[in-house]
Amino acid sequence: MKRAADAGYERALYTYAMTRKLYSDDEEYFARFTREAVGTIGWLVRMDDVPWVPVVNEEFLTKKFMFMSTDRPLFYNCPCAPTLNVDWDLWHIEFAKTDDMCNRCFWIKEVGLFLRDFSCATTFSPFDSWQ
Repeated sequence: MKRAADAGYERALYTYAMTRKLYSDDEEYFARFTREAVGTIGWLVRMDDVPWVPVVNEEFLTKKFMFMSTDRPLFYNCPCAPTLNVDWDLWHIEFAKTDDMCNRCFWIKEVGLFLRDFSCATTFSPFDSWQ
């Protein structure tokens, strides 16, 4: 039971760290994870069938597009990845190039993968429409 609680806590902390980075540009919580843990937890969070409601959230989408337009070019232009070009997709990078990546590129990749698979639900439809 403790293992399940710890796994739930790690997933919640991972999701919180990603949203803090996205909304506040705060990377404080990233220091609590090792690369191996981030790879495992991130994969579980992205592959888990979580109960996110697919509601369009304009602020989330704005932050997502802003991150992709400002940080993603840094990832592709970094000297740690001389073989990368913009045609590579994140799925291939997730499975092929993680060990020799610099710390900045590693976190840009993780946040990019998180944004690719995450649906934000901060608003819910009125209760009357549930019936």
